[in-house]
Amino acid sequence: MQKIILTVFLSFALYADIQIIQIYKPITSTCPQSWLDDMQKEVGEVNVVSMIDVKNLKRQIGIPKEIQSCNTSILNDYVFEGNVPSLAIKDFFKNIPANSIGLSLPAYENDKEEKQVFIIFEDKTYKEFGKYK
Repeated sequence: MQKIILTVFLSFALYADIQIIQIYKPITSTCPQSWLDDMQKEVGEVNVVSMIDVKNLKRQIGIPKEIQSCNTSILNDYVFEGNVPSLAIKDFFKNIPANSIGLSLPAYENDKEEKQVFIIFEDKTYKEFGKYK
């Protein structure tokens, strides 16, 4: 009996670590495969949803226009706007700032070698979170 309980407990513990990142993108665009691969490696399951109107989702969530990007992802009830580096996401979850809803890598940062990532707050304000390569 103890072996059965231990086996069930370990099974639940293993599956508890599996996370799913839901990525919403415009139907007319694609996400870089390298970023998708990184998300799958670091997070677990990646589910990409193509939408006609992603801008409405961004507005509902409260992502300021100035720091919007191509796609919007949801992970553990937090939003990650654009191709936020996985290291920035890890840093965010290590110490989630009060009143924050997530991070953004604005579209204008995509082609830079050192990318400026912003933290987004519930009141739709934002500030620099860090720089990532």
